[in-house]
Amino acid sequence: MNPHALSQAQSADELFAVMHPPKDDFDVDRDRPTPTGRTKRRADVHADGDWHRSAHVWIVDAIERRVVVQRRSARKDTFPNRWDISAAGHVDASTSDSRETATSELAEELGVVLDDSSALKFQFTCPAEQRDAGGCNCFEDVYFLEWNVDEQGESFAVGEAEVTATDWIAICELESALNAGDERYVPRVDAYKRVFFPRLRAFCESSNRHT
Repeated sequence: MNPHALSQAQSADELFAVMHPPKDDFDVDRDRPTPTGRTKRRADVHADGDWHRSAHVWIVDAIERRVVVQRRSARKDTFPNRWDISAAGHVDASTSDSRETATSELAEELGVVLDDSSALKFQFTCPAEQRDAGGCNCFEDVYFLEWNVDEQGESFAVGEAEVTATDWIAICELESALNAGDERYVPRVDAYKRVFFPRLRAFCESSNRHT
């Protein structure tokens, strides 16, 4: 049982801050989304293809070099029933720091409550244009969370309105699935994959050097 779980997969009336589209030379390390000053309902932002923000958290078992994936509920409005990031969510209009969203999504979707949000290690921001692929147009802030399986276990208390299952997958297997366009998984844009997998491996190597 997850006391932090939401009662519905999403609300069409959530308010998102609308961002300016990314420039062609957007740098994932240096650049960040620029607000337009407008806010719109989730349903309208998705329907109109407006750019907005999200937070991604990948739970990482550095020792075994694997990550948690979640299976999205059939009630999700984007990519239902597909395997996805450990926990993720849109940044609402009242939130400026995506770390706050990342922390709340971990609790709502997986029952993981962080005593200290600094455990979330920010990696990069990637603009992902996926509205025409069944998703939305979003600036994705990516975080890693190191997980000690011996101390914290392998299972999670999923929020069933949003998540139907979790699993652990080897980094190499996830990379192969995403590169092959495996339709069981939510796709990631090329720029995301180019940065994500090298940094994930480097994160594992760094963590193992300090254990």
